[in-house]
Amino acid sequence: MVLTISSNGNNIIFPSIQAIEENPVLYTSNAQKISIINNQRSRQSSKSFVIKPHESLTIPAYTVMVDGSEQTTQPIEITLKQPTQTKAGDDHILEIETNKQTMFLGDELELKVTFKERKSPSMGDQVSIIMPEVKGLLFIKKPKSNQTTDEDYNIHTLIYRVSADDFGNFTIPSVVANIAKRSNNVFGGFSSLGQTDRIKKIHSNSLTLKVKPLPEALRIFGNLKIKANIDKANIKQGQALNLTITIYGQGNFEDIEKYHLDIENTTVYSDESEFSYNQWQQKFAIVADQNFTIPSFTLDYFDKNTQRKKSVTTQSIDVQVEGAQAVQKIANKTVKKTVNMAGNLPANNLKYIYLLLGVVIGGLISTLLIWFKHKKPNTDKNLTNQIKLARGDKALFNLLLPLNMAELAEILQQLEANIYKNAQHKIRKKDIINVIKSERKTH
Repeated sequence: MVLTISSNGNNIIFPSIQAIEENPVLYTSNAQKISIINNQRSRQSSKSFVIKPHESLTIPAYTVMVDGSEQTTQPIEITLKQPTQTKAGDDHILEIETNKQTMFLGDELELKVTFKERKSPSMGDQVSIIMPEVKGLLFIKKPKSNQTTDEDYNIHTLIYRVSADDFGNFTIPSVVANIAKRSNNVFGGFSSLGQTDRIKKIHSNSLTLKVKPLPEALRIFGNLKIKANIDKANIKQGQALNLTITIYGQGNFEDIEKYHLDIENTTVYSDESEFSYNQWQQKFAIVADQNFTIPSFTLDYFDKNTQRKKSVTTQSIDVQVEGAQAVQKIANKTVKKTVNMAGNLPANNLKYIYLLLGVVIGGLISTLLIWFKHKKPNTDKNLTNQIKLARGDKALFNLLLPLNMAELAEILQQLEANIYKNAQHKIRKKDIINVIKSERKTH
């Protein structure tokens, strides 16, 4: 409802109105009109207040200051009438219906809005449909409307998808249709109207909808599948493996919680989950220096077709780490030879064999330590060259991650953001090389 206060004058001060009988003012607007008649100039100013009353009310008198003088409006009695639903035989009929009255939380139903216009030679009405707002319900209109006819009426049908964000009983009140003479097709906007006859409002029936909570404390409803993909089955020590978990089908993807992955002797990096209207996805990067197994992922949900709890699961995935596999083979061969040797000798000679093995292994370790000590500068030089030749952020990330250097943490975070979150951090290889050289000198 719009209350408009108008007056003529050069300096007009309107009252400040925040609410009218406990009905808050939704918004206000100002207008001004200047006219000259017989060389006499007059100025009319007006201010409008929009409210949405829920019952009958009395608009009180308001005082307006006009050129220093007070002017007072008259009280106005407003009677709020209950909308009258259209019925069979009317020139215009408006009806709503749903394909079901009860649904589970996470499901959706179909709401059909039907407008019937009686056939006549003077037919030329423009119609605007106004959907109600219902707390807890979301109405999404399908793009196309259907147009058919019967013996007496032209029939226009709109379809809406309705979903709920809570369970309980909901009332869908009457849908409103504003009808006026039109110059274009039905269901157009009023912005293109020229002069029109007065607008007629008609109301549909109302509906009651029941939304039930999902059983067994489930959160997800639909018809879903899950899969786990990796970009490679064999990796090198310190190299990152990319894992993607995808849930797809039909369902309330926005309510799926992210997975937490914890694999022993690995470092796991996880992205935030992302979803669209038909799938949900989460990505991981896993770094390890020995073989590992990615466990299976399970999703429990309420199946739309069977109306029962259903679980979908991925297969576990074994990942081979090349460096770790070679070390494991050498260890196995050594153990095997030792067992065979001990099994073929007298028991009183075993202590000498063990002593001899200890001396040999100790010498081997000492030789390796001396070799690594002299090899380190070449390794640093080789690492520098690898950094310079690294192509792309992902290659650089895989190269730096195994170094386990706190000084590189910020650079690794920026690289990870560039790879998995489409960030645009500028990475300078020269800065990385300087950090590594500085750290090696310190240690």
